Amino acid sequence: MADESAVMDAVETGAEEVESGAEEVEQGQEQVDEGEAEEKGGDKGPYTTQFSREYRAAMKALELQHPEQKKFLQQARDNHARLFALTQLEPKGIDGVREHYAMLDGLVRGDFKGPEALTAIQEELAGVEEVDNLLINGDPKAFDALGEDFNAGLAKLAPAYLERVAQTDPAAFEAAVLPHFVSTLAGSDLVKEFNALVDVLNAKDDPRFDDATKMKFAMSQLAKMGNWLNGLQAKVGEIKPAGAAKDTQQADPQKEIERERQELHWERSIYPEAGKLVRQKFNELLAPLQKRLKLTPKQVDSAFADFKSKNTAACEADADYIRQKNFYRGQKNPSPEAVLNMVRAQLAKTGKTVFEQVRSERWEGFLFGTPKPTPQPGKDGKITPKGPASPNVEVRTVMPPRNEIDFQHTPIDWMASTRPGGKQYRLFSGKVIQVRPA
Repeated sequence: MADESAVMDAVETGAEEVESGAEEVEQGQEQVDEGEAEEKGGDKGPYTTQFSREYRAAMKALELQHPEQKKFLQQARDNHARLFALTQLEPKGIDGVREHYAMLDGLVRGDFKGPEALTAIQEELAGVEEVDNLLINGDPKAFDALGEDFNAGLAKLAPAYLERVAQTDPAAFEAAVLPHFVSTLAGSDLVKEFNALVDVLNAKDDPRFDDATKMKFAMSQLAKMGNWLNGLQAKVGEIKPAGAAKDTQQADPQKEIERERQELHWERSIYPEAGKLVRQKFNELLAPLQKRLKLTPKQVDSAFADFKSKNTAACEADADYIRQKNFYRGQKNPSPEAVLNMVRAQLAKTGKTVFEQVRSERWEGFLFGTPKPTPQPGKDGKITPKGPASPNVEVRTVMPPRNEIDFQHTPIDWMASTRPGGKQYRLFSGKVIQVRPA
């Protein structure tokens, strides 16, 4: 991969300085490393200070003995120095670098990816922190910092926020609401009708407004004022509370369409390629054993299914992997290459361990089993099988079904009736069955 090659080139750029600098690094870390080694029971890993000193001394001794090999031995020393320096930065070595690189390369923010996306995220976080400080200090500039895109959402939140302020700080609530309430009331029909009523009741020496007329007019105005208040109450009842659920008939179909679109993106652009990477890793690990195992395509597929299942379980148990996976699943149309980088890093982390489990369960007895000693005839001249079967060999009292037996890869001498210990058969599943009549 081009980016990964660039990372490795950057590591090798200072390789010439590593050898000379390695001694200074090792000497500077000597006391610390030796103290850690004592705590760990004298651990002498290949990239501890003690081992590195011994390695360097051994290489120099070999240079004196074999001067014609000097350039190769110096290269070996340089390589060890590079790996020593790398291990100081990342204890997991190149696997750790790949994990961190995959995580960094997987960052996506808008049109930016990798380091550029990280810079964009950092800039956004700085802006968020600035807005947080403005809000904490009650500075109205916070609204300007948010921008016009937030206006509609803030308006919807206003009723809920005022309710919150009313409960937590009644004085602040009154200060916020009272000016608007008085302004609205001043221009309302309520005040208009009330002022007209006061004018009529205060009228004197006006033949139009006798006591009976004033009473009639007062009742009419009070009715109008009551109607205004009732209309206001009805309007309040029509207002939906903040955060009320949207019409599900409109929202749910759109959400379902988006969910299906995202799932289609994963099924078309990510899952097939990720499956190929898992298969490639399995084939890579199986290749050195296939010459001896000589598995049929059916057996290979069976072993791969086992490998895939176990690898999935290992991934689901890895908190770091789950966190990265959820990060990508939460994105809209995540970059397939970024997700595949995550898969590559995870396979480098778990693939070998998982394959060793499959190998141990299926082929350990065949690959590493030792032949059993030949049983000796008893006094009656018959050979009686004794003791347990070889490791990873299952003992049965009857022959397994013929459609399960891989006759092509079962040695002929295993099926001989005179075989000590009983006949043996290799199954398509990879198991070895030994038949011992009851």
